[in-house]
Amino acid sequence: MDIFDFEYLKHQLNFSGLFGSDNSLGNLFLLKDRYKIELERHTSYLLRKFDYSDSIRGYTFPIFFNEDASPNEDSVLRDYFLHITENQKKSNISLCLFTENQKKQFDTFITNNFPDYKIEWGTNPADGDYIYLQSDLENLPGKKLQKKKNHISKFHRTFANESFVYFNKSNFSTKIYTDFLMVADNWINEQTGKNSDSETHIYQSERTSIESALNHISLFDFSGGLLYVEETPVAITLASKISDEVLDIHFEKCLSTEAAFGGYAVINNEFIKHCSNFKYINREEDLGIEGLRKAKLSYKPEIILDKYYGRLIKD
Repeated sequence: MDIFDFEYLKHQLNFSGLFGSDNSLGNLFLLKDRYKIELERHTSYLLRKFDYSDSIRGYTFPIFFNEDASPNEDSVLRDYFLHITENQKKSNISLCLFTENQKKQFDTFITNNFPDYKIEWGTNPADGDYIYLQSDLENLPGKKLQKKKNHISKFHRTFANESFVYFNKSNFSTKIYTDFLMVADNWINEQTGKNSDSETHIYQSERTSIESALNHISLFDFSGGLLYVEETPVAITLASKISDEVLDIHFEKCLSTEAAFGGYAVINNEFIKHCSNFKYINREEDLGIEGLRKAKLSYKPEIILDKYYGRLIKD
């Protein structure tokens, strides 16, 4: 699909009630190459297929179009089922990134309509999204988030001349573009200096996604922020909406010197202050990285959205 297809989808897809980062139109665009995402428009829904890892491979639950305010979900699921099973030579069909509710809905549909099929489900904790109340990330209430307040205070005490710039498509500028990529490049240089050469392509792929996001900020309504110390950019964040209720954080990077004094807590908190129109903030998955898991848990998520993969098998 090209950029014109994404322009069409932006106005046609109904994301209401969806929380998962895989539903974000921004993510579908940014990750289409890395995750080998195939998108196919049908009459009432968008068909998505991923080919990334053992647990993120196969067809996802359909996203409905806005054209029908109250779609007949059984009719959509029937069309979806007939399409993914059509001309299949394999004995089973892979499914992925189903939420608990979607899994139950599809199980019920299969049982009621195609009893000669069954689904074997599994889950990978590394794929689950961490979702927070916007008000919690902004206000950091109570003892449970006191450490985050301490990190922010430490940063402000350490760096006297620091500032934050919020941006979206209305105030995006060449300076923001240049400063944002400067942090991305410096962060990648730090990472590649302490990791193996085999991981370099991962960082370069992420850098490509960051630049692509900045080049299409208006189409996908990306918003973000930059943190400066002595007028030098040291941290960045970038996000786009999943629905009117849920904002998805795509990137958050901080250079090591500032990170050691609470830079991540500061860039997170400063950006969230500008996102009060959203109820929830999705900070995506932990990728099975222990340090990342601890960091995401330390913010006390309101929801951990488990994702399920499965095999659709004909008896």
